[in-house]
Amino acid sequence: MKKITLFFALLVLVTSCSVDDINDIDFTYELMPVTSIDFPDTINFNETYNFPLSYNRPSTCYGFAGFNVIENEQEVKLSILNTVIKNSSNCKNLENTTVTEVFEFFVKRNDYYTFKIYQGEDEEGNELYLTKEIMIQQ
Repeated sequence: MKKITLFFALLVLVTSCSVDDINDIDFTYELMPVTSIDFPDTINFNETYNFPLSYNRPSTCYGFAGFNVIENEQEVKLSILNTVIKNSSNCKNLENTTVTEVFEFFVKRNDYYTFKIYQGEDEEGNELYLTKEIMIQQ
């Protein structure tokens, strides 16, 4: 009897969970313009720093997915990546909703870094960056 009860309990559990809902979610990734960042003028070699970056979250269908980091020698291109749900009727527009995420950065160089922070696009679709050079102290 216990085996039959366990079988039916497992059957109900398996059939009540549907992964179709997950597969129906249409989403994309979008780079978000950084509205505020706090960088020091100098940083120390071989140390880790936490840089707060802020951006405007336009609706509840936008969620932080991570940082897009492209590091090449002393240049670091940095942007905030959001997941955007496309086919949801439950999205609510948000006004003046600033979100701050912390970017952790380890200093591997001993001369300088040039940070390029994503600021959005111009009218022709060209990416715009705020550039900040930070010197490294030994």
